[in-house]
Amino acid sequence: MKMNRRGFSMIELLVAFIVFSILASLAILRYIDLKRTAMAAGVASDFNTVKIATYSYWSESLGWPNEVGPGVPPAELVTLLPTNFTFVKPTYTLDYEYFPVPGSGPNTFIVGVTVTSTDPKFMTKLEQILGRTTPYMAVGGALTYIIVGSDGAI
Repeated sequence: MKMNRRGFSMIELLVAFIVFSILASLAILRYIDLKRTAMAAGVASDFNTVKIATYSYWSESLGWPNEVGPGVPPAELVTLLPTNFTFVKPTYTLDYEYFPVPGSGPNTFIVGVTVTSTDPKFMTKLEQILGRTTPYMAVGGALTYIIVGSDGAI
């Protein structure tokens, strides 16, 4: 007896759909993780860009730029930063910091760049990218990359 079979059975289609769904969910999770890794690498690059501009300003004026506020680059750094460089990104905001260390001498301060984000997994990924040798402080949804430490050393 010859069987004339056309198409797939319902079981075969269901199995193929389940396998495809599992593979797609794994790919989506991997994509999200890679996207966070890329954004964290971008923040690390932004830190270095601001650091180089800050050092350039210091070498020209022997002083540090004044702090303005979150999302706004100091006016002294605007000409030293790349064209169209912005402190406000879709998933995070940068803030240039210049503050004295409480309980220390009058010339004891920290200069840094703070990144804030509402995505805790992104902040964890950023800490992984920066590693243990990079000077930073992380508190809640903010991470401050230290350009000049409390001893004033560059």
